[in-house]
Amino acid sequence: MKIQKLFWTLMVAVLPLGFAACSSDDDGGSSQDTTPYVYKAPVNKANAGKWEMNNGGYVNLDASNTVTLRLPRINEELGVKASATRGQDISALFDYIVGEYKKNGDLIEIYVGGQLWGTVKIVPNGNGKFTVVIQPKNSEPIEDEASKKEPVASSSETEKLCRTWKPYEIRINVLKPGATSWIGRKAIPDFDDVKKKAEEEGCHVDDDFGKGYAIERISFDDCGSFTIGFDKKKNPDAKDYVGSWRWEKEKEGLLHYDWADDNKGKENSFATGEAQIEHKVGEFKGQCWLHLKGDIEDKNEHKIYKVDLIVCMYDPNDPDVKI
Repeated sequence: MKIQKLFWTLMVAVLPLGFAACSSDDDGGSSQDTTPYVYKAPVNKANAGKWEMNNGGYVNLDASNTVTLRLPRINEELGVKASATRGQDISALFDYIVGEYKKNGDLIEIYVGGQLWGTVKIVPNGNGKFTVVIQPKNSEPIEDEASKKEPVASSSETEKLCRTWKPYEIRINVLKPGATSWIGRKAIPDFDDVKKKAEEEGCHVDDDFGKGYAIERISFDDCGSFTIGFDKKKNPDAKDYVGSWRWEKEKEGLLHYDWADDNKGKENSFATGEAQIEHKVGEFKGQCWLHLKGDIEDKNEHKIYKVDLIVCMYDPNDPDVKI
């Protein structure tokens, strides 16, 4: 069975992180703190925002330290190398850079894989517009006029969600037609073991797929964007995922996400669909659970496999969260 690429990239990426106890499922709950956690404001909340340029690009700073740049594909000629990707329809026009940012006076320093990529300067023009100057380290500057996007309506659920999260534990459950089978209930150290386990489940993965991928962070911002960032030190060529999200049923923690614009209509493909967010009490304070559900189709046998991807996350910048 040929598995959809996004799901298996995520699976290969998350399994090497290991599987420590993140809930009371295995320990009876003896170590749990039952006090509801009050999330701290993200460290860069005052700097967050999305500036949309006239050329179709943008600068997006989340409330923690994740930055996403969208640059017109023409900048390949300037030596700008993409570090992220999105659906085919959009990525044919733009390159994406995802990394971490630090404020240094009027400049915003951009780091990709721990290395300085370049800087961004955002200057207000006094008429509701801004001048954005993006200066890659090894190429010519990119300058354009921009407008600042209005964030989604503020709420307690949005405030809790919108920050950079670090995965703590990942669980993957595959429900075959007529049976239940778990994949990833224990640590699987490398791609070869993942591939072997997948083949035991009757799922065939391309030999060159997913090697060296490990999720480093998951970011949501209040302008409706999210990113999944991979560890560039383990794989410098790993492309981060850039997508969009919106609340479906906010009070229930249900949101809709869309990674691949070329996948519209396939609502359970892991490229687009629904996700559940839960801020529930667990082994340590500040846990957040991201629960994705999707379908994987066997193209040959036309069977549908139900898959759950469950990520336990925390805010690594919150000093009160002790792991």
